[in-house]
Amino acid sequence: MLRSQIEHCATPVWYSHFRPITFDTLFVHLTPDFLAYLSADGVVLPPSLIPANKNPQQQDSSDSEVDEEEWEETPQATQPDFPDLEEKVKEAIEQLGGEVFIKLNWSAPRDVSWMLHDNSLSCRTPLDVILLLKGSEFIQHDLNQAFMECSDGISQTPTGGFVLTIRRFQSITPAGEFRCFVRGNNLIAVSQRNHRQFLSTIPADRINILNDIQHFFFNYIQGKFPDPDFVFDVYRAGPHHVLLVDFNPFCRVTDPLLFSWEELCGISPGSQPVFKVVESQDSIKGHPYGANRVPQDIMNISSQQDINDFVSMFNNGKFAEESDDDDL
Repeated sequence: MLRSQIEHCATPVWYSHFRPITFDTLFVHLTPDFLAYLSADGVVLPPSLIPANKNPQQQDSSDSEVDEEEWEETPQATQPDFPDLEEKVKEAIEQLGGEVFIKLNWSAPRDVSWMLHDNSLSCRTPLDVILLLKGSEFIQHDLNQAFMECSDGISQTPTGGFVLTIRRFQSITPAGEFRCFVRGNNLIAVSQRNHRQFLSTIPADRINILNDIQHFFFNYIQGKFPDPDFVFDVYRAGPHHVLLVDFNPFCRVTDPLLFSWEELCGISPGSQPVFKVVESQDSIKGHPYGANRVPQDIMNISSQQDINDFVSMFNNGKFAEESDDDDL
C-alpha cells in the first residue's frame, strides 16, 4: 500500500472535489502543542473547559481534604491551554447549526461515544470535542499509525499536517448506511454498514437500494477519485437521495464488513455488484467496540450533573486510574 492511497482518503483532501454531494464541513489545522497534548499520557483538561460549578474554590464543606489537595496538585503553569483552538471550534459549531460530528484527517472517535451524555457523537461545545479527541484510540491511530502499513516512507505526518474535521451533524438512520467497494473504477460490492444489526427494511428494499447506489456511483464518483481501487461509504436518506460520507483505501486496513478481503479480491470488475445485507437476527455479532473499557461510574451517567462530575474525575486523573476495572 502506498502513502498516496491513504492521503487521498483524508477528508481535507477529497472534500473540495465532492462538496456538493456530502455534508457541510469545516476544517481547523491543529498546532504542534495541541497534537503533543493529544499524544501525551494523562487526562488533564484545559481549565477554561472545566464546568464553573466544579471550580475547587466552589466546593462545599462536605468535600474531603484529599479532594482539595488533588485539585491543588496540578500547577496552573502545566495545565493545557488552547484558547485559539477553542474559539475556532466554537465558531465552527455555531456556523454549522449548533451540533457537529468530528474526526481527524481520517477517523472519528466512535470508540468513545459513551463520553457524551446522549451517546450520539453530537458535539455542541469545545469541551465535547476535546473530550472525544483526548479519549479515543481511533484518534491515536490517526496520529501515530495512519501510514504504518505503507511501503514508501515511515513519516506518520500527513501532507498538510493534522486537521480537525468538523461536519454538520445529522441524525442518521442505520438502515441508510452502506459501504461500497470499487476495483478498477468499477463498483464490485456493497455491504450493509451496520453489519451487527438486522434491519428488516434493507432486505425488503434491496433492489431499489442497489439501484440508487449504482446511479450515485456512475454519476458522481466513478472516474473522479484519484485511485482506481477504493472504498466509499454512503448514506441513503431516502429513495433517489444518496449522500457521500467518506472514502477508505481498498486494502485490509479497511473493515470489509459482511465480506472478507479474499471474497472482494475474487470479484471480477465489470460484473453486477454483489450486495450483502444481514438477512436475519441469527447472524448478529457483538458490539464493534466492546473491547473498549469504561469505568462503571461512566455507565451510570444520567444527568448533566453526572457529566460535570465525570469532567472533574477526568481532569483529576481518576478516570485513568479506574478505567481498567470494568468492561462496556
